[in-house]
Amino acid sequence: MDNEIYIDFLPGLIRAARLEEDRLEDLLIIRADKPQIVGNQYVGRITAIDRGLGAAFVDIGLAQHGFLPLQDVPKALGDKISEGNYLCVEAVREAFDDKGVRVKARIKDDLPASVKALKTVDRLREWILRQKREVDCIHVTDARIAQEIRSYLSEWKEGRPTVKHLAERPDLFEYAGIEEQIEQLIQVEVGLPSGGSLLFEQGRTLTAIDVNKGTMQHNGGSEMLHYQLNLEAAEEIGRQLKLRNVAGRIIIDFPYMKSADHRKNLQARFKEILKEDCVGHKLLPLYMTGIQELTRKRAGLSLQDLLLSPVGIGGLGHEKTPFVYGMAALRQLWSGSIHQTRPKRIVASHRVVEFLGSCTALPYVEEKTGAKISLHESSVWTSDDVVVFE
Repeated sequence: MDNEIYIDFLPGLIRAARLEEDRLEDLLIIRADKPQIVGNQYVGRITAIDRGLGAAFVDIGLAQHGFLPLQDVPKALGDKISEGNYLCVEAVREAFDDKGVRVKARIKDDLPASVKALKTVDRLREWILRQKREVDCIHVTDARIAQEIRSYLSEWKEGRPTVKHLAERPDLFEYAGIEEQIEQLIQVEVGLPSGGSLLFEQGRTLTAIDVNKGTMQHNGGSEMLHYQLNLEAAEEIGRQLKLRNVAGRIIIDFPYMKSADHRKNLQARFKEILKEDCVGHKLLPLYMTGIQELTRKRAGLSLQDLLLSPVGIGGLGHEKTPFVYGMAALRQLWSGSIHQTRPKRIVASHRVVEFLGSCTALPYVEEKTGAKISLHESSVWTSDDVVVFE
């Protein structure tokens, strides 16, 4: 079985994907402006203690103060929990919505009297080393990252893969068919091979997934049709939850099955599928009506949070961010420059031009292409972010 990892890089963005037989099975996106901090350790300063909440608020150098439940404080540190004191804390849950990072106190001596990071997790290294299945090859667009990965592989237990530096493939994800699969992951509707489909509605309070039979047919009648559809849907839902990195409460509406054995088999199979996810979850009993409820632990930002921004009334709609459009434009321009030498000019909406004008990826691509990239704001485009090269 072909099992390969693809990694592309621009300053401020690393994307890593694992394909099995050309099918996306794992995905990592690291944005410098939206860092994941779970596992990082900090010297923090206690700014306030709320006995009613049973928690302290700790400044760890982020926009929002960390939330430290007093029950998570070791007894040995009890006398150090007062306003103004410094202590070592570890991030155990990412910030989301208006909630700050949740932290846990750690015992550590000789701390400096200043807020600072003590240890940060190498997310790419962590992601690569957790790939359980044998990987044949790792393709990387950046020489420095390729060298770092070679150093990681000394810890690879068996079947060490080769690392290939592909300097001439800034369009690596498009070339490998990954770009198209990522695009499908931010869509509401997910097609199933049988003709059925899933509808993913990812909201702020919960994620709702509706399983539809679509054009699927089965000679065994509606009971067998629903049973086969639900088994197929469970496989894809497990994959989608992992790739989209959905967290919190999840409600799935499976088509009704009269047979208790079918319901039992479905939930048993779903449990097995969820075990392959490295992120913790809790699966509740399946209702007779077909409603399945589960929760999935928060592990960084979801794919939706990384690539989209809310729009419309109540923020119920979503659109790609200027970051996504801008980085895609730079990759496209860089790729085209390999075969062309003409001057580079980007014409785009105000938001994209504003982003590109301040991002560190622009001078990086200019260096790679050997040409100055000029940015021009369109006087026509307002709401959309279409990019044109001239």
